[in-house]
Amino acid sequence: MSDERLYLIAFAAMQNLSSANKRKILNAYGSATHVFEQCGLLPEWPLQEAEKELNFTLKHQIQVISLIDVRYPKRLAQISDPPLLLYSKGQTNFNTPYCISVVGTRQHTIQVYKIIDELFEGLKHLPISIISGMALGIDGIAHQKAIDYKIPTWGVLAHGLDQIYPSQHRRLAIQMLEQGGLLTECPRNTIPASFQFPRRNRIVAGMSDATLVIESAIKGGSMITARLAFDYNREVFAVPGKIQDSKSIGCNCLIKDQKANLYFDATDFLVKMNWPLLQEQKSVSTIASEKKFAHKNLQELYEYISFHGPVHINQISEDLLKYEGQLPLLLLELELQGDIHIQAGNTYICI
Repeated sequence: MSDERLYLIAFAAMQNLSSANKRKILNAYGSATHVFEQCGLLPEWPLQEAEKELNFTLKHQIQVISLIDVRYPKRLAQISDPPLLLYSKGQTNFNTPYCISVVGTRQHTIQVYKIIDELFEGLKHLPISIISGMALGIDGIAHQKAIDYKIPTWGVLAHGLDQIYPSQHRRLAIQMLEQGGLLTECPRNTIPASFQFPRRNRIVAGMSDATLVIESAIKGGSMITARLAFDYNREVFAVPGKIQDSKSIGCNCLIKDQKANLYFDATDFLVKMNWPLLQEQKSVSTIASEKKFAHKNLQELYEYISFHGPVHINQISEDLLKYEGQLPLLLLELELQGDIHIQAGNTYICI
């Protein structure tokens, strides 16, 4: 086993041989050891550096998983350009019956927490796993919430397993090893350079049945991941937002261009994916209508914000003219009760 891993690492690191050709050769010969023994005309094998890499993986209990290994993520193997080799730390049960990627911007709104909570609450009955890219913001929230809900989660890195980037996620990375782990195609000493992140994103998209973009600008890693998922014929979902909101432009464009389904709630997501529902599972709008308040006005206002939020106070005034004089007091009461939250720009959401 040790020799095969050595030759796998060396073969993956060979120069002057394309990734596509490496995949063809490995598939044809069935192991890197056979390639080494029978293909003397290939470029020189970097065995000395590969031995250092192998020693590093052994010391830190890192798995070396090739494209022809039974542990390799089956969904990822189906894309047009899967990594020849993966380095993994933690659990290796990548092939759960259901798997989704959750991605989004670093500079997010507070609404993100509610969306992810509601989604994971609605999915936790399934044998499912969560994939993301370990970035600050929505990626990190998705990983942490998955841990909270005891859902396996894997973080895909754009560098080697000799570091954690960003460093703020070191503790999170350690937590993830218990019920998921870390994954990369990069050997040690690979720095998180900008060109590595789109390559990382193809793994995030390729490992999943569906990718959910919660908030995103028009450019960035989340949009790359979504478009890759679309190109791989995987389902893409995007949370819609205000047209003028810079954090929602990317999501709105994905929906407008018919590259993403509109994400509404966990129940709607499960229905669109044709995944099993819990009998008692209800949509967000149903839950909002069932929440009872002492006064009818509070009830109606809460249900309105639940359906339309985030919604500006001026829009609420226009749509609920009969409460115009009372509106500030009603909003304040709901806020003090912890039922709604006011965001920057005088927009309200339910929490």
